[in-house]
Amino acid sequence: MIPSDPLRQRLRRHGPALLFLLALALYLALTLYQIELPGPNYDEAVEAKPAIQWLRGLPVEAHRDAVVHLLGRPLPLMVVDYVGALNTYVLLLFFKLGGIGVASMRLWPILVGAVILWLTYRLAAEWLGMGAALLAAFLLAVQPSFVFFSRQGIYVTNTTIAFSLAILLLLLRLVHRGRMRAWYGSWFLAGLGLWAKFIMLWPLAATAILSPVVWWRRRLFGLDVADDFHPRRLLHPRALLAALAAFLVGLSPFLLFNLKTGATFSHFLGTLDRSYYGVQNTDYLHNLQIRWQQIGDFLKGNHFWYLGGNFVDRLAWPAWLFSFVLLNLMPAVSRGEKSTQIAARRGLLFYVFFLLLLLQTPLTPTALWYTHLALFSPVLALATAAGWALLCDRLPRRLGLSLMIALGLALVSGGLQTDLQYHRALAASGGYADHSDAIYRLGETLLDEGIYSPYALDWGFEAPLILVTRGEVNPIEIFGYERFDAPDPGFADRLRPLLQDPGSIFLLHAPDRTNFGGRREALQALAEDLGVRLQTVAVVYERSGAPHTEILRPAAPQ
Repeated sequence: MIPSDPLRQRLRRHGPALLFLLALALYLALTLYQIELPGPNYDEAVEAKPAIQWLRGLPVEAHRDAVVHLLGRPLPLMVVDYVGALNTYVLLLFFKLGGIGVASMRLWPILVGAVILWLTYRLAAEWLGMGAALLAAFLLAVQPSFVFFSRQGIYVTNTTIAFSLAILLLLLRLVHRGRMRAWYGSWFLAGLGLWAKFIMLWPLAATAILSPVVWWRRRLFGLDVADDFHPRRLLHPRALLAALAAFLVGLSPFLLFNLKTGATFSHFLGTLDRSYYGVQNTDYLHNLQIRWQQIGDFLKGNHFWYLGGNFVDRLAWPAWLFSFVLLNLMPAVSRGEKSTQIAARRGLLFYVFFLLLLLQTPLTPTALWYTHLALFSPVLALATAAGWALLCDRLPRRLGLSLMIALGLALVSGGLQTDLQYHRALAASGGYADHSDAIYRLGETLLDEGIYSPYALDWGFEAPLILVTRGEVNPIEIFGYERFDAPDPGFADRLRPLLQDPGSIFLLHAPDRTNFGGRREALQALAEDLGVRLQTVAVVYERSGAPHTEILRPAAPQ
């Protein structure tokens, strides 16, 4: 049956929106499925901890004791020196509505991921065209790194990704429509993003470098400029003051924290040469080589070992590389056609943005972790979509549409297959190490044994246990953060009186799951010196059968 003309017009008008909703539905299906797996990671749960304590009426622990007061009770300004407590405040609402638990916690970053998907679609639609927008949306919806990082988005602070995309979109609309509120909004989001996590500096630096270049060469990029817009408006003293005020409002919790403690800047100054985890920041080229290799893994999705395996989207990497070739080749093939040149330059901007991000990644106060690359997800999808959409747009209409559909199905099926492989592995493994669902069984064991304040002799116990037990179990961390590779000088003094108390309970990860080294050996040596026998209360296992956690208590020698 041939659709009537009104129906055909309606489908043409609303078709892109319906296709975007299909991409969104695909993303939500992949992220919401078995939402409580893997087990909550410490860095994910630590932002939930103050919200749980506040809701349960427990004493709220604040990083460096820097707090603000809500309804007369304290809440932290920061979670660590360079990560703000933005998620903590949002989780108050999610826990209030959905109850305290991992599912409620993860609904928030999954929602943020949906916003990122929409912002990617809108940015591509305005800058690259509708074909590229739809392709980018589908590529991002199934990108394994985006899907599984969105499920644990607090772990990677995915709010910074949303803020960085929103800033780009606001700047475009500022130029297109001349509305100053877009300018002030971008400054507010810049401040808010820096508070959320200081890694926001990477996309802000890239945006600050590229924006003047695009404006200066605006004719080459075919930039549509509103009649009443000119950068001079942005430099007017009133506009500058309003922008600065918006930025400071967004950044105010971060500034207040540093006025109280000065900790963020001290932390960065103390790790300029060598990071906390031993990365030599001065060995820039070596670190850059590592980051380039990681980008390949990130795009292919084969870095989620802790979900239960390493699976590869084999089409993602060549599709991204060949898109770059197409963007450079198509203007020559088109014999200087102006629209093709403009479209190619616009697409190449995402590769330049990618490069500006990449060049900042070798410098770190912590380690060269894949989590830092979460910012790249939409940029990679936009860059890939740009070249292929340009090729399809320059072919005859039916051929171009057929190629776009075939290409989209092939690329989406590659990412989707990888996602489903990870989900199957995750259902079998429950996650490994610091992402294992053994944390749920550990919480149940402690509650069954009536243990509510065990002593944590390793990183990774406290915040996840508070989350999965809804604040019933509150471990006491005594392992010491001064060094991650060995106990600090005061460790034995903290441990000695506890070993002489038969009511003490210690939590230790299995040797191959230990994060902060040397604590187990120090416990055993000190117990032997004191003539104290260590008794195993229980051992908690991962689904694979590998031991995850040992629960120990001191007992008098027989």
